[in-house]
Amino acid sequence: MKLSRIKGTRDYEPKDMILREKTVSTIKSVYEKRGFVPLETPAIEKWETLAGKAGGGAEIEKQTYNFLDFGGRRIGLRYELTVGMVRYLSMNSNISMPFKRYQYGRVWRYEEYKQGRYREFFQFDIDIIGSKSMLADAEVISTAVEALDAIQIGLFTVALNNRKLVEGVLNYLSIKSKKQLEGAMRTIDKIAKLSRTEIYKEFRQYDIEKVQADEILNAITRKGKLKGELKKIRAAQKKKDFPSNKKIEDGLLELESLAGYLESFGVLNACEFDASIVRGLAYYTGIVFETIVTKKKSIGSVCSGGRYDDSIGKITGIDTPAVGISIGIERILDILKETTDSDIKIDYFVAVVSTEFQNEAIKIARGLRNRGFSCEMDLMGRNFSNQMKYANKCGAKNLVIVGPKDFAEGNVTLKDMQTGKETKVLIADIIA
Repeated sequence: MKLSRIKGTRDYEPKDMILREKTVSTIKSVYEKRGFVPLETPAIEKWETLAGKAGGGAEIEKQTYNFLDFGGRRIGLRYELTVGMVRYLSMNSNISMPFKRYQYGRVWRYEEYKQGRYREFFQFDIDIIGSKSMLADAEVISTAVEALDAIQIGLFTVALNNRKLVEGVLNYLSIKSKKQLEGAMRTIDKIAKLSRTEIYKEFRQYDIEKVQADEILNAITRKGKLKGELKKIRAAQKKKDFPSNKKIEDGLLELESLAGYLESFGVLNACEFDASIVRGLAYYTGIVFETIVTKKKSIGSVCSGGRYDDSIGKITGIDTPAVGISIGIERILDILKETTDSDIKIDYFVAVVSTEFQNEAIKIARGLRNRGFSCEMDLMGRNFSNQMKYANKCGAKNLVIVGPKDFAEGNVTLKDMQTGKETKVLIADIIA
C-alpha cells in the first residue's frame, strides 16, 4: 500500500519545527508582555456551535469538516479559534473585563488548496473582549505590528477599513437588504482576484445592477496613508463628491479615533487606509484589517482581523463588544524559511575513539547537559570516522573527543568545528 498525506495537509520536518517553535515563542513573548493571557479550547465543537450565530455565515459552513460521532451527534473540526472562545465566554459569564486572550492551535477548512493556503493549518490569535473603545482596536493592531517586527518578517503594511463605512456607501446606493449587503461584502472581498466581467457577474447574483456596481467600485478604490485618506474623504464630502449618512459618519469617526491611537502607539506609519478591505466573514461589524508583506504580496494576508461586536451577545444575550486579530503562522513560516537558518544545531557532540570509553562519554554528555548545553553522542556503535560525519549532520558546533592517550591524562580534546582549533580540557572540569 502506498501511503500519502491528505490533500492540503503537511508534514513538519525537524528543521521546520525548530523555526516554528522559535517563531511561536517570540510572538507569545510579545503577547504576554502586552498583558494577553493563554486560553485553549477543544479542536472539536458541537455542529450547532460552529454553524450557529457564533459562526462565519453560510460561506464558512461549507468549508467546515463535520461528521456524525458514534452517538449520532453531529460535530465538527474548528475552522478558526474565535468560535471556541465565544462558546467559552458564554459558559463563563463571571470573567472580568476586558478579557485579553491569546491562543495558538490547529484549525481546518475545506477550501481551495494553493501556495500559502492549506486545509489544515495553525492560527495564532489575540482578542480583547469587553471594550467598545477604538483603543482596544489600536492595542491589537499595535501588538500584531510589534510581533511581526520581532520575528523579522520584513517590510509589511496593515491595510485598514471600516465595514460601517462600506455599508453606509452601499445603503446610499439603495443596497439595504441583508442578502444584498452580505453578498456585496463577499464580492468586494474577492475583487482583487476577479476580472471586471466576473465582478459584475458576482454582483448580479445579489440583484446589484451594473450602475450600482460601478459606483461601489469607484468608492472602494481609495487607498493611501490612513490620516491623509481620511482627510481627503472629509474634503470630498464638503464638495458633495463623497456620500454622507449615519453609517458613513460612524465609520469615519471610528477610523479617525483609531488613527490617533495608532500614532500614539508609534505604528501609524505601518498602517494605510484601503477602502476595499472588508473581510469576507459575516460577523465583522466595524474596523477590519489585513497585513501584507511587501516582498510576498502573492501569498496574501499574513495577519488579519477586526471588530465583531455582535457575535458574543447573540449567544449570551449580553452586549459584549470584541476585537481580535489572527496571525497566519503557515504563511509566516513560508516567508521566514526562505531567509532564516533553521538547520538543526547542537552545542557539543561527544565522540569516542573506541567503545571502551562509552560510559565516560555518557558522563561527559551528562555534565554538559547539566550546564544547559545541547549535547549528542553516538547511539549506533559507529566507528570514529562515521561519528565525525554524523556530528556534522547534527550541526555540532563543538566536538569532544574521548581517546586513550588523553583519557590516561584525565583530559579530552575539544575541537571547534568552525575553526578547527583543538584544545585540551580536563574531564573533571566538564563533569563536576
